Amino acid sequence: MSTAERIADAYHAVTVKGAWYGPSLGELLEQILPELAIAAPTPGANSIAALLQHLLLWNERVRNAADGIPMPPWQAEKEWAEPPIPWSELVTRWNQSRDLLEARMRKFPDADLPKIVPGRNCAYETVFNGIVQHAIYHSGQIAMVLSTLRKRPR
Repeated sequence: MSTAERIADAYHAVTVKGAWYGPSLGELLEQILPELAIAAPTPGANSIAALLQHLLLWNERVRNAADGIPMPPWQAEKEWAEPPIPWSELVTRWNQSRDLLEARMRKFPDADLPKIVPGRNCAYETVFNGIVQHAIYHSGQIAMVLSTLRKRPR
C-alpha cells in the first residue's frame, strides 16, 4: 500500500467509519437534526453547521491544491465569513467533497508527496496528513457542541 493510500485510509476512518477514538465525523453527522446543526452552543460560538462548512472549505482547498491550484493565503477574518449553506445541502456537499478528496489522495503519486503545495511552504504529505488532523479536531468540537445542545432544557 502506498503512503498516499495509507493517508486516504486514515481520512476515511475519521470522516466515514473506523476512527480509533470514537465516532467518526460521518457517524456524528447521522445523529444531528437540522435544528441542532444551526444552534450555537453558547453566544458567539460556532454551530455544528459552521464547523462542517469550515471543513468543507478546507477539503476543497486541499483537493484543488492536489490538482495544482494554489491554496489561498490564510486570512483569519475570512475563515468563518462564508454565507451559511442550508443543512441538508451542506451535508450533501460535504459528503461529495469528502469522497472526491479521498479519491484524489488515493491516486496521488507517492513521488509527488514531498513536493511543495502551491501557495504554501510545506509538502503535500504534510497537507494531506493535516487534513486528517483537521477533521479529527473539528469532529471533536462537533461532538462537544452536540453533547452541549442535547443537555439543554427544551
